[in-house]
This record gives sequence, structure tokens and C-alpha cells, in this order.
Amino acid sequence: MMRDLYQILGVDRTATSDEVKKAYRRLAMKFHPDRTDNDPKKSEKFKDISAAFDVLGDPEKRKMYDEFGELATRPGFDPEQARQYAHAREASGGGFHWNGDQGSSVHSTDDFLKFIFGDMFGGGGSQAGFDDLGAGGGFGSGGGGFGFGATGRGRDLLQTLTLDFLQAIRGDQIEIHLRYQDRCPTCGGRGGRRGAGNCPACGGQGTQIIDRTLKVRIPPGADDGRKMRIRHQGTAAAAGGSPGDLVLTIRVQPHPFFTRKDRDVLVTVPITIEKALNGTKLKLETPLGKTIRLTVPAGSQQGTQLRVPGHGMQGNASQPAGDFIITLKIQLPPRITPALAEAARLLSEDVTLELPGQMQYVD
Repeated sequence: MMRDLYQILGVDRTATSDEVKKAYRRLAMKFHPDRTDNDPKKSEKFKDISAAFDVLGDPEKRKMYDEFGELATRPGFDPEQARQYAHAREASGGGFHWNGDQGSSVHSTDDFLKFIFGDMFGGGGSQAGFDDLGAGGGFGSGGGGFGFGATGRGRDLLQTLTLDFLQAIRGDQIEIHLRYQDRCPTCGGRGGRRGAGNCPACGGQGTQIIDRTLKVRIPPGADDGRKMRIRHQGTAAAAGGSPGDLVLTIRVQPHPFFTRKDRDVLVTVPITIEKALNGTKLKLETPLGKTIRLTVPAGSQQGTQLRVPGHGMQGNASQPAGDFIITLKIQLPPRITPALAEAARLLSEDVTLELPGQMQYVD
């Protein structure tokens, strides 16, 4: 059984969106492969964390998960059909809950899948059971149709695509795997012909599990939460109708060092007092993959920023390129010796502080 997604992120079911996001960022930073030397167990933990946030970080998916539990994360899940199924079970006598109830003959999401899809999800279901719920009464018409409808376009497929930070910055071509329930291409979703028996391809179900891969070009500068619609890559339609679309929701993983603000990419770099006072050279790689050298001027202060124009988010026809901004953070010694304290006192003799208002230091 899939572990509860709220438990994976360590938040309550009543957690706000900000609390969910903060929990995800904290755990993702802790278990990111770049910070764990690609430890297999921690990498697997990182995947679980990302998968949990894919659902709980999206308001619509979270709403579905709260209502249907793990079933809502299955490929091709249709909430309306699930509700009709639950309603039919209630109408047949006894209460129904997705978590199981002794008044229902179906006690798990797997039972629901078997009941609807039959052997394709492990057996146990039957065409007769499906017809008992009312073939043509909301679940589609014909021998085992799955709510595709007789006319119009196919259904849209909804999928989350997780990118690492640099993929989102630079753009990439991603190969994604699609797995979903669709109209049987052999019988057109009818399950067979009258007098000719069941369709040999789908066994009379009218549907098949479709597995396919698709290459998708992600443009540079993809935002977290951005939705991309890819035309005609959804489920098939009835004769004469056009296929549905594939709708991708982009999720961008946090980076161990880089963050983003609008079109700019930010990084904080530690520096010693000596290098800040005397100046130095800094060699680093920009988010776009170019190695550069920067001059850190003598007398740099805490929070001094070095800006590299055009090396943040890539530009496009409507927006200019962003900048790469390096913020210096003066690193103090972990242990203060008498000699260091005296050196600091000597340094402060030439510093004039202008405190706001009536503030003053009292030694």
C-alpha cells in the first residue's frame, strides 16, 4: 500500500499550501542527490518526497487525493466515474467509503480498479458487474466502454513533469512515459460486434492500457506550476472526433545552491574577512553552464552583490534575459581567540557607524 503522502512530507492534512511547500523544500534540500553523494536510499527518499509534492503541491490534485486517496494518483483516473461508482454501491445497500467500510462489498481502491477494468488490473472484476452499474448510464455505452462518449473529442491526459532546477533554467528535451486507459483501437471501444463475440484485443472490455513514450521540448525558463498543453496527445475519440490533449504541469525541484527571483538566478557565496578586505578572484560556473571569472573588489561588505548580466534565465521574444547575481557572505571564524578579538578591535578603530534614530551600542 502506498504510504500516506502527508506523512512523507511530515505535514498535517490541514496544512496550508505554504506549509506544504516549506516542508517540501526543507526535505528536498536535505535529501537532494547532490548533497547525499547519490546515496541510493536517500535518493529513493528524494523521489518519494518529489512524488508527494507533485500531488500535495497542486491544489486540484490535492483535492482529488483528499477525496479518493491513492486511487487519485493512478494514471487515467476519472473522478466523475469514481463518484458514480461509489453512488451505485451506496444505492445497492450499505454505505461506501474509499477507505473501506463493512457496509460495502468493495474495501479498497484495488477492488474498484478490478471491478471496472477486470483482469487488466489483476482480475476479480467482471463485465456483468460493470453492466450492473449501468452501461450507458454514465459509464459509456457498448460492451465495456469507459466513459469516452459517442461523439466529440477525446479526454485530456493530465501529467506532472518534474524537472531539476538547471533543466528548467536551460530548457531540455524530455522523454516522458504515458500510461493510461483508452478506447481499444481494434474494436473502437465497442468491446466486440453483436453475434461475433468479444474483441480479441481487449477481451470485450472496450478499453486497453496504453503505454507509450513521447519526447517533449521544454523551453528555457520553465516556471514551477506552469502548464503546457500538447495538442492531440490525449485519449482517442469516437470516429470523426479529434484526440484529447496532453496537459503537463511543470514541477521544478529546488537546487542546493541556486535560487530564482523573476528572471534572475541568485547564489550566495561565503568569503573570508581577509579576502573581503583585500579583494580576490572568483571562478564559477553560471546556471547556463559557462565558466567565468569575477573580480571581488577590495573592501567588499557583507551582502555585496556581483552581477553577471544575461546569465540568468534565457531571454525570449517577450522577455529579456535575466542576470546571475552572486551575494557575498562574510564567514566569521568558528572560534574567537584573544588574538582575533584584538585584530577585530584594531579593524574597528577606522570604522564610523551611523546608527538610525537614538540607537547606540552600550559596552
